[in-house]
Amino acid sequence: MPSPQPNFFQRNALNLARLGMLAAFLIVWEVASNRFDAAFWVSSPTAIVDALKRWYEEGNLVADTRATLLEAGTGFVIGSLAGALLGFFLGWIRRLGDLLEPFVLAIYTLPKVALAPLFVLWFGIGLLNKVMFSALLVFFMVFFTTFQGARQVDQEVVTNARLLGAGRFQIWQKIALPFAAVWVFTGLRIGLPYALIGAIVGEFVAANTGVGYRIKEATAFFDTASVFAGLVVLMAISSTFLAILKLVERRALRWQSTDQAATAIATEAKAN
Repeated sequence: MPSPQPNFFQRNALNLARLGMLAAFLIVWEVASNRFDAAFWVSSPTAIVDALKRWYEEGNLVADTRATLLEAGTGFVIGSLAGALLGFFLGWIRRLGDLLEPFVLAIYTLPKVALAPLFVLWFGIGLLNKVMFSALLVFFMVFFTTFQGARQVDQEVVTNARLLGAGRFQIWQKIALPFAAVWVFTGLRIGLPYALIGAIVGEFVAANTGVGYRIKEATAFFDTASVFAGLVVLMAISSTFLAILKLVERRALRWQSTDQAATAIATEAKAN
């Protein structure tokens, strides 16, 4: 006898529970803000919605969001590519990695926020400043995870593949890169918030547009609702980026395990 099909509530139980928790949180926040006269400190959901409406009606919401998206998105792409390529290169070539690792660590330990004024000097106060600062923050997150991933490749599998006649390109393609890809995407997930942090810090330092600029402006006028409105926009941007990244990750990581890769190499070597 076939089992009964789950209904709508059973299929979406987790999402419904999340929505219920969010609704309860917003209700408690609204009631507590009004009951204890704490709107100056923590605002309220209705005040935040009003601030977003005002921001939109003034014509700044779309322009500021677009500016921050461009800065963070471009910086994320540049930092991710540079971090993944250099991390894999230095992780795979162990002697060179051992030689340069202390220098990379020394730069990494610098307080990045302290570099923001220097980036203004180097790249000006325009778009490039925010993009490069964002790329710098993302670079280290992706670099170190990829670096460790390249070093974690099973050397016994690599040796067996070489004995079976695999060339360097085959080993990279079927063993090293697929294995390191998991670590790369781990670094991308970690680095994603840092792309926004870089853009926002750059807007705090020198900008006349962007979500970070609006938050800074609202803080100067003690406009708590507008500050929280900016945070809501940043949360929406981050969540969108993360959803896109998860989609790309699911499609990109359809790769064979290292054991399957070794088998594929062996079959190809025998065929040749």
